[in-house]
Amino acid sequence: MPPHIFDRQHFAHMTGGDDALQAEIVQIFRVQAELWGRLLIPDAPTPIWRDAAHTVKGSARGLGLWALADACEHAEGLGKAGAVEGAMVSMALARVRGRLEEALAEMDAVMARTAAA
Repeated sequence: MPPHIFDRQHFAHMTGGDDALQAEIVQIFRVQAELWGRLLIPDAPTPIWRDAAHTVKGSARGLGLWALADACEHAEGLGKAGAVEGAMVSMALARVRGRLEEALAEMDAVMARTAAA
């Protein structure tokens, strides 16, 4: 697993340590992730996937999902540079979707451990 999938301390700081708020935010993030996943495809127009990567990046940074934020930043940069076709874009967006899946799984696992404690 890549380092810093979910920085629990950052997330706790951003939510004031409120477990109920954290659970609500994770749920909202999960719902939004379904939408983002449909937009983060190389066949979409560049502004669509670039803006989706930008949105996910901001959310990821707020939640402490550093690996996801880094992947989004890279993909967004490709979109800004005009890289609209080819393997680089496909690989970058696949990496974002993979990091998004990892982030969701890690957040669920951490939240489950917190609820069980």
